[in-house]
Amino acid sequence: MASKIEMVEHDDEIEEHHDRESLMDNVKVHAKKPSCRRMLCKAIVLSVACILFILMMVQLWTDYGSYIETNTFPPKIKTMGTYCKNSTRQQESYLPIECDFQTDTLMCKMDKPTKAFVQVCPHSDIQWSDTSLSLTPFVGKETVACIDLIVWSI
Repeated sequence: MASKIEMVEHDDEIEEHHDRESLMDNVKVHAKKPSCRRMLCKAIVLSVACILFILMMVQLWTDYGSYIETNTFPPKIKTMGTYCKNSTRQQESYLPIECDFQTDTLMCKMDKPTKAFVQVCPHSDIQWSDTSLSLTPFVGKETVACIDLIVWSI
């Protein structure tokens, strides 16, 4: 048989036989490395997509950042401690600050946190300056020996 098609009695049972070498040669001819121009275009498209994503995140943060900060992140304690006139501490302090009594007023050196909330026992008059906090208790004739102080940033 000289042809690649076998002769059969029915036309629908025709089988074709191909040479493996000719198929492999066709595949090798069609497989080419991507061109430099195509690689450059892919790099540019990916770079533009990354830049747009970053810009979109920055825009979202500027629009919703304050909402996320106030509703997601809990308040932070800036300092907590007990401050006594005789400079004895009854408890350990958390992030202690330098405080001194001047008569009945407690003067503390501390920068005012953003959105500060001061929790004091006994209740006191609270006054902030740029670098200090002064607490004057509301107690009548009684003198206060110690003041419990918690400063929050809310």
